[in-house]
Amino acid sequence: MPDKSAIIFLKKHHPFKLLDEHDLARLVSCLTMELYPAGAYILSQGEKPSGSLYIIKEGSVTICARTAPDQENVIDFRGAGDTFGFLSVGEGMRLDVSVKAASATICYVADKDCVMMLLDDHPALRDYLLPSYFPKQEDSQDSLPPPLNFYREGSDRVLFTTPVRDLVARDIVTARTDVSILDAAGLMSAHRAGALVIVDEAGGPVGIITNTDLRDKVLACRKDPSSPATDVMSAPLYGVEGGDFCYEAVLKMVSRNVHHLVVTDAGKLIGIISSRDLMVLQITSPLMIAREIESQSSVEGLASASAKILRLISLLLGEGARAESIIRIITEVNDRIERKVLDFTVKTLGPPPLPFCWIVYGSAGRKEQTFRTDQDNAILYADPRTEEEARQAEEYFRRFADFAVNALLRCGFTLCPGDFMATNQQWRQPLSVWKKYFSSWLHTPTDKAIHNSANLFDFRGLYGDVQLAEDLKKHLMKSLVDKKIFLKAMANLVTDYRPPIGLFGWFIVEKSGEHANRIDLKKSCLTPIINIIRLLAFECNIPETSTFERLLVLKIAHPTIRAVGDDLAHALEFVSLLRIRRQVEQVSMGAAPDNFINPKKLRSLEQRNLKEICKLLARILDDIAVQYEVGTRL
Repeated sequence: MPDKSAIIFLKKHHPFKLLDEHDLARLVSCLTMELYPAGAYILSQGEKPSGSLYIIKEGSVTICARTAPDQENVIDFRGAGDTFGFLSVGEGMRLDVSVKAASATICYVADKDCVMMLLDDHPALRDYLLPSYFPKQEDSQDSLPPPLNFYREGSDRVLFTTPVRDLVARDIVTARTDVSILDAAGLMSAHRAGALVIVDEAGGPVGIITNTDLRDKVLACRKDPSSPATDVMSAPLYGVEGGDFCYEAVLKMVSRNVHHLVVTDAGKLIGIISSRDLMVLQITSPLMIAREIESQSSVEGLASASAKILRLISLLLGEGARAESIIRIITEVNDRIERKVLDFTVKTLGPPPLPFCWIVYGSAGRKEQTFRTDQDNAILYADPRTEEEARQAEEYFRRFADFAVNALLRCGFTLCPGDFMATNQQWRQPLSVWKKYFSSWLHTPTDKAIHNSANLFDFRGLYGDVQLAEDLKKHLMKSLVDKKIFLKAMANLVTDYRPPIGLFGWFIVEKSGEHANRIDLKKSCLTPIINIIRLLAFECNIPETSTFERLLVLKIAHPTIRAVGDDLAHALEFVSLLRIRRQVEQVSMGAAPDNFINPKKLRSLEQRNLKEICKLLARILDDIAVQYEVGTRL
């Protein structure tokens, strides 16, 4: 008899809540339950995969990667309802990440055979689970340390100055043409190699087998593992000379549509180079981009480093990272760029006449940037003591704003069409004036005041004397207490943004124009989530600005979010990921990124998922309308 409590639990979480009763019961019938104390490794890097699907019932885990014997970096966090596992990893491969219990954790565990049958019956479920919930196993080689100029030169230059031999993995693994698929996989596993070169009797390379070949040509096609490895190897095998520069290897991979090249020196096979090796050389990683940003001494150099963020987003998305993780990383990189621009500004103009803080708001304030968003910034400075000090401050910060906003524009941060920038004198004021702004908007919540507060109340100090921003935040939190009229006016704004779902469950799309048959993910789905969470955060006097962080606190502090918090968290993650994926596709095709998608082009499970999210948002907005008597007089 299936465990009813497990069925009830799974019905609350995606993607299992989209399964019918029969399939849920089938899944639950093969579940076991395991308890892990805080700090315990559930899965360990370098070990063989368990092949099971883990569903977190209680507690939380971290996904970690060991980059050195004594250094382990956290890649992701997962909590109740989330999944992890390595169904997509071949049996002959090793895990390249660990899963560690962050707190006492209880997991439902489903064996591989049971889950694979379920995935076979629901291909959309496979598409949903495998790319988004399982860290991706990379083709890896034990390579030599990077050349000395790796950290000193810009990524573009190093690609043209580094010979392939300096990057090649020399511990090459080979096998003769008579080796079986099973034995080939065993060799790759024993050597922890991402590729195996097949050689003839004379030792000449004739083909290559990679982890991808094992997955796509053997596991997916259920190929007999006793068959010859030559049946699934990739051939012909392309090569490059060790003395060639790395850009030549890049060009060859692109033109031949391959991810590995054999490297020869004077006709002798010396190793393999992979697209991953070249990707690392190009420094397309958050750490390397951050280092490059910090090393810049001009706005021009900073603009060049800034351009790499587009490649970084594509890389993170391809690695299966969550939207929340991608957004956090991009925000950190953007913050570094903006702080560096402000450093240049101070060095150019000299020290300010008064302590000041550069504040950001909107998506920057919420730490929710993806591709470049509009500039949303302002200057908050200490109250002048004399008229002369006030005059000097206004003149200095006017020039400061002009320089900084222009420099940010050159780095790809577009101007705000609503002029919510420090170049607008209204948003370049002493602390006392900012306090008056906030108090006025709270006491007299006109349409304009509500619009301003929806933007500016999501602020944080980014540069300078951040205590000034903290003082303003304390003033805001204190002033928000018992502001029922303001919250009612805010509720009117919140309920104006409705999800794109009709009475009979059909998506409401644009009827005409360039976005015909599409929906605006940001305006119709993401903005309602942000607005709902902001309103409830103001109700509970929560100082956090990030929607993700506000949601975590609200799940404890607010009764509405206690009931639907997990669903809202999923909605925020899912919609954000759809948006990022859409924008990556557009940029890869040379188009300007926007927020419009055609729901009919989504996979069936994604369509159902988006519809469920829209229905959830509609219910919450209806409840808010009733609670605040939206439409009645203030």
